[in-house]
Amino acid sequence: MCNYSQYLVEQGIEKKELDILEELEASHFSDKRIMKLLRIDAKHLEVLRNKLQKRLAAMADD
Repeated sequence: MCNYSQYLVEQGIEKKELDILEELEASHFSDKRIMKLLRIDAKHLEVLRNKLQKRLAAMADD
């Protein structure tokens, strides 16, 4: 049960990161500024961008 609850927490955190990233990119923030605000490194930013692109593509298909 602990693993499932941890999974749910991580999913919530990731969703929030994606929401914030979407807003920051719409406001044309630099990569450096985004990484500082989200407290992430460049690799994590790349992963989030890929997930955001997939999410936006899925929304466009609906």
